[in-house]
Amino acid sequence: MRGGAAARRYAKALMDLARRDGLIAEIGSQLQQYLDLLHDNAALRQVLENPSIDVQVKTGIVMTILERTQPAPLLRNFLLLLVNKGRLPQLDAICLHYARMADDELGRVVARVTTASELDAQQRQMVIQKIAAATNKDVLLETQVDPAILGGLVVRVNNMILDGSIRNQLARMRKALIGG
Repeated sequence: MRGGAAARRYAKALMDLARRDGLIAEIGSQLQQYLDLLHDNAALRQVLENPSIDVQVKTGIVMTILERTQPAPLLRNFLLLLVNKGRLPQLDAICLHYARMADDELGRVVARVTTASELDAQQRQMVIQKIAAATNKDVLLETQVDPAILGGLVVRVNNMILDGSIRNQLARMRKALIGG
């Protein structure tokens, strides 16, 4: 990831200002929208990240986008600062760091759950409740289907992985039988 330390500093500065203004969630949401805009428009991203294009031209392009989208003034100023400082190529890393800080600040945790088949609404709610009880945080659930796990589920929360898949249980049984 480009500019890790600088991206962290920019994200922290934005977080401090968003906290001051009580706009942590709003700024995070709007920041993600601008990142999505750049991901969806490769030509725009190429122009804005091209070091040979004059900063004034880039500022004009970004100002036009900002006038149409009307973000919070804090985010508007932040995006213009990134353009002027040549840090727009680090927007991915800045968004990632900001999202992590915002989740922590707002008492949220992202749980990535892999299952062999799609979870229905009741199963999703039960998984969310169990993870929320274990972490004492609000849970943002991201699900993924992988038939290779055969059954059960694999839960990833931050740096912790809980593997309750049938594939893993069979592997442990096999190891115990061979080794024992």
